[in-house]
Amino acid sequence: MRRIVFYGDSNTYGYDPRGFMGMRYPREIRWTEKVRNHFKGKYEIIEDGQNGRLLPSPPREEAFLKNLTEELSTGDLLFIMLGTNDILLTDHPDADEAVRKMNELLDWIKTDEAGFEVIIIGPVPISARSEDMRVYYEESVRMNAGFRRACEERGISCYDAADWDIALAYDGVHFSEDGCLQFAQHMIDIISDKTDKWL
Repeated sequence: MRRIVFYGDSNTYGYDPRGFMGMRYPREIRWTEKVRNHFKGKYEIIEDGQNGRLLPSPPREEAFLKNLTEELSTGDLLFIMLGTNDILLTDHPDADEAVRKMNELLDWIKTDEAGFEVIIIGPVPISARSEDMRVYYEESVRMNAGFRRACEERGISCYDAADWDIALAYDGVHFSEDGCLQFAQHMIDIISDKTDKWL
């Protein structure tokens, strides 16, 4: 059975910002579970989300991703949605640094040799819910544009979730319950388009 992997941060993990200590939305709310249910019996869905995950850099996270990708075969799909924490977890957000790390990641995966297909999802921008957060929003948007350029240079599929109008929770970073449903539908559409050629 072909495998579809979602590699991301807290929005892939299904973090519920209303809780504490890294609590998650109930399984039936998480977008990854909605995708799994939609394709049940057709594809193996592997969810790998981690709160606070940054774009991989050596050695620890790179080694983890290497182990993950070594298990993928020709025709499998690897979705990567990262970058939010690279912007959020700093006093001086810098989209250029996140784009540099994405370029390094794509070169390291060597997508032209990998066999499986890598698909980049530019994350939903951090909300400019206050003037202090405006720079985080602006750098998020600039980062996604840089991700698109990096992917275009390599012939890699890239989708910008900024275009999807995903509903965010009160913190302006994590998906609300409605946002989980919206995001799931976009992912189902992308996967359906990608997997039509398998049939």
